[in-house]
Amino acid sequence: MRKPLKKLPPARDFGWTHRGLEEAETVFTQTQDGRLVMELRHAVVPGVTAEMVAWWFGVYAHQKLSIDGETHLAFLVWHPRDHLHIERVGGETHVPLKAGDRIAFREAYGRDTRYSTDETWRVLRRSVQSYAIRSVRWSFTVAELEHFFEDTVDGVQVLTRLCVGVPDGWAKSLINQVFIPVFFDEKKTEAWMQHNVEEISAWSHFLPEVYARRDQGDVIVWDRTSKP
Repeated sequence: MRKPLKKLPPARDFGWTHRGLEEAETVFTQTQDGRLVMELRHAVVPGVTAEMVAWWFGVYAHQKLSIDGETHLAFLVWHPRDHLHIERVGGETHVPLKAGDRIAFREAYGRDTRYSTDETWRVLRRSVQSYAIRSVRWSFTVAELEHFFEDTVDGVQVLTRLCVGVPDGWAKSLINQVFIPVFFDEKKTEAWMQHNVEEISAWSHFLPEVYARRDQGDVIVWDRTSKP
């Protein structure tokens, strides 16, 4: 893990608006062993399908998007302000993600360095209905993130679930009850939930367009004045 951020790189701006946290149904709970569980049922994302989302989670760690002549990592397009870096760790780097693959990414929720994260995640599953990743530190599972998605008549419905904490092991109680409340406090929890709402709603602005151009390969060119 790299050193904590002191200064953020410049944000990107594609002229997109984001939904607010009030537009999602949120549930925050704490398990008996101290793990934090955050669930968000997002408002339907118009113009997006479950097939598009499943494709996206296969390529977002290596795909590049050339938008109006400027090339970006797809991950940085997904959230132009909060996403900072992503890379594949080991294995093949230009094929769709599958269970067992690892990715490392860095974010700063709300562009606030106090809420920056730098984690390496292992893919647990990727299907036409869900995508799940797990972060492990010092042999302990410290977080699991799951997205479930399904088609509706108006677009894709997404349920996101983040569980922060250690599910088992000798240090479970110590980590969950002492360290987790410090490193993932109430303000960071709210910042992450707002960040996630912004991520999911952002798909409506670009995913249908880049998915229609997916045959272009690892660098998709999207001139926003032209049709696919």
